Amino acid sequence: MISVPFFDLTRQYATMEKEILDAILPLLRSQQFILGPAVSEFEGQFAHAFGLSRAVGVSSGTDALVLSLVASGLRPGQGVLVPSFTFFASASAISLAGGTPVFLDVDPASFLMTPEILDRFLREETRPGPGERPVTRRGNHLISGVMAVHLYGQMVDMEELYRVARSHGLWIVEDACQSVGARHSDRPPGLFSNAAAYSFFPTKNLGGAGDGGMVTTENPDFADHLLRLRVHGSRKRYEHEEMGYNARLDALQARILSVKLSRLGDWTTRRRELAGRYNEAFRDLPGTALPVPQPECLHVYHQYTLRIDGEGRRDSLRTFLSERGIGSEVYYPIPLHRQEAFAGLVPGTSPLPVSERLCREVISLPVFPELTDNEQERVIDAVRAFLGR
Repeated sequence: MISVPFFDLTRQYATMEKEILDAILPLLRSQQFILGPAVSEFEGQFAHAFGLSRAVGVSSGTDALVLSLVASGLRPGQGVLVPSFTFFASASAISLAGGTPVFLDVDPASFLMTPEILDRFLREETRPGPGERPVTRRGNHLISGVMAVHLYGQMVDMEELYRVARSHGLWIVEDACQSVGARHSDRPPGLFSNAAAYSFFPTKNLGGAGDGGMVTTENPDFADHLLRLRVHGSRKRYEHEEMGYNARLDALQARILSVKLSRLGDWTTRRRELAGRYNEAFRDLPGTALPVPQPECLHVYHQYTLRIDGEGRRDSLRTFLSERGIGSEVYYPIPLHRQEAFAGLVPGTSPLPVSERLCREVISLPVFPELTDNEQERVIDAVRAFLGR
């Protein structure tokens, strides 16, 4: 039986092999791999593509988050609010930048930390500070910022989240690693925050040939700070203004990503088409919750994720699909507040029942642009056969 892969990068590469080789051959001949025109040109292309002011290429999505947090002024031990239902790097970046992740629950339909969830937490945790100035704390940790995560390809309502955060004196960094090209109210990530961080991990909607990342910002001073941080805290050779990182985007990755960027719009259209067909096919299945695009949101479907109600039914469905040669994944099986890496390192976490439940119920189906209509029909038929019985 021919399998239906969850993702197949070889198909994508086959459509652009000559363009990619033509793009990287001059670099191989010049042996100029570190920063230079290849990176600066891609930074300009990326910013222009989404109507943003500045983009700074870095070595990975995780480093994009870490540098954004450091440039935001995060101090050792300060808390940053972050959803528990997301990839590990959303929270580990906070720890790596010297802060303390403080976990919040998410909305059961959108899987996002919404402005309402943030507002409710801040109202409960705000206490009078020195001189009666209100401050937000969890335990002994002063909360200084918010990590807004745009999960699976869907954006948080950033304008409203910004209003809530600013009313409590908090800054925001956006984790847009899964949401390149997403928009809310026709606006991209990065307009209502200090910065938005992107990942170019190969399986992302815009993926490279290895690790890579980008930070976008509307603040030129913030961008200049990022340029120092990514090169050991230096803008002039052998002069170091602060402790920084070795976190540069490789020139080879920049050239490959420049080729792929021109195709992102078509790939997004195809992802949305596939998601629409899934929604139509699954809307009447009992015990199944479909992805719910938020109002005013352009969902780019990095993942197409269902919720399957009932003890063990999600895992049984995965087995059923696997037996029929159909790939699927679970993002994510363990909420971050229960990860061993954070044991004893974070302040007491309130019950997070939605995150716990999602980890038991979510399943992601193939939605990559090169998935054929016939392959998708096989996925649909198998899911309906299992859930409709």
